[in-house]
Order: sequence, then C-alpha cells, then structure tokens
Amino acid sequence: MFRIALIGLFFSAASAMATDNLPVPRDVAEGASSSVVDVICRVGTTNRGSRSRGVILAGGSDTRRAEVIITTGHGVRYYNSSQPRQCWVVDAFGTQHDIISVIRPQGMNSSFDDWAIILTEDDFAHPEWRLPIAWSAADQITPRSVALIGRDHLVTDCTLQQSDRIVDGGQRVRIHDCGSRHGLSGAPILTLEDGRLSVVGVNVGRVTGFDGASIAVVFDEGLIAATVEGTLQRAIAQVD
Repeated sequence: MFRIALIGLFFSAASAMATDNLPVPRDVAEGASSSVVDVICRVGTTNRGSRSRGVILAGGSDTRRAEVIITTGHGVRYYNSSQPRQCWVVDAFGTQHDIISVIRPQGMNSSFDDWAIILTEDDFAHPEWRLPIAWSAADQITPRSVALIGRDHLVTDCTLQQSDRIVDGGQRVRIHDCGSRHGLSGAPILTLEDGRLSVVGVNVGRVTGFDGASIAVVFDEGLIAATVEGTLQRAIAQVD
C-alpha cells in the first residue's frame, strides 16, 4: 500500500486549537537543523545498508550520559543487539556515535508501528540540540501547520492532518504535504507548541495514490510516551 522512502508536554484539544494553525517561520525551522541526525545501518558485513534521519529529544534532565533519538522503525531494521555497531548515529558535526539500545514495536505490521527510540552510547554535549515533543491527542482532528526538516531538506508552510483513507494507522498516522524522498524517513515534523519549536512526529514516506502526500507517525500519549519516558530515565541514570 505504501512506498517507503529510505530513509513532557501534554495538551488538550482545546489548547491545541490555539496553536495548531500557527505556521512555522523558515528561520525558526532552520534553527532545528542541528537537532537532525543521520541514522546509518549496515547489513551484516556487507556494503549494503540504509541511511535515514532521526531527531534528538528533550526531556528529563539536561545532564545526561546519552541521547534519546526518535526515528522510523524501518530505518533501524538491521539493528542487532548482539552486534550493535551495525547501526550508528552521525550528528550535525559529522561525529559518529554508537547505539546501545533500540526500542521499536515488534513486527511493524502497520504504518502506526513504524517508529523506534534510540539510546546512544554517549551524550552529544549540546543540550540545545534537543527538541521537546508536542504530544498528539487521539481525538485531535484539527489540521496542524508544520514544517519538515532533513539534513539538506527544509519545507515550511505545509499541513499535517488525519485522513479517512488511511485505514491501518490507528490514531498515530497522519498525512502531510511537506514532500518526501529517499533518505527522509525519520526526518522530524516540526510545529509551534505554546510558541516553542517542537517535534510532533517523524516522516515515514510517500503514499502511493494520494496526489503526492506523505505519511507521518505522530507522538501519542500512550506507548510512545511511555517508551520515551523510560528511555530518558536510562539516559540520565548513572550521571555523576
């Protein structure tokens, strides 16, 4: 059904309506470029693999021993906990960071399962790169003004919304018109939440037969929230 491109703040529906339709200014969105990372995975000992995107998350304490990153599940499908160096993260300065943990839904049978939380081996020493999450209520149907940023890709003045034509996405899948291409899986969908630049979801890929629309997984207050919180706690543990 889909062609995949290889790639806390909780709010009520009422408060979301006050911020959903504020466009993300281009200069503000550009400020999130350092928050975007490359997620690279290799297939075994071969030269084959994948490159996608991810975004560094804020939350918990600024003092950490590791970073927490959210990306797509298919972007880390080659991750093997027994051989963790098959996948790694590259930050905005080009520095490579090893991954010590990937948490993702098993099976990824539907689009709403296509997300993953990464815990890196070290912190990046740049807490200003971390973006807060704008959580999405399950019953939120108001279209939201958003932007999409990748390492070499920025589109503002686009919209994230629900679609009755997406039948396998539960409450976590939305469509957007920010565009998508090879390598943009996991790129953050940005919004303004209470005047602060936040990440509301990650790009998954282009939808076939939807007039160029793409799909994104948004962050709900259920499983994703619990997984992020647990991983943040691991990131701040054992800090002197």
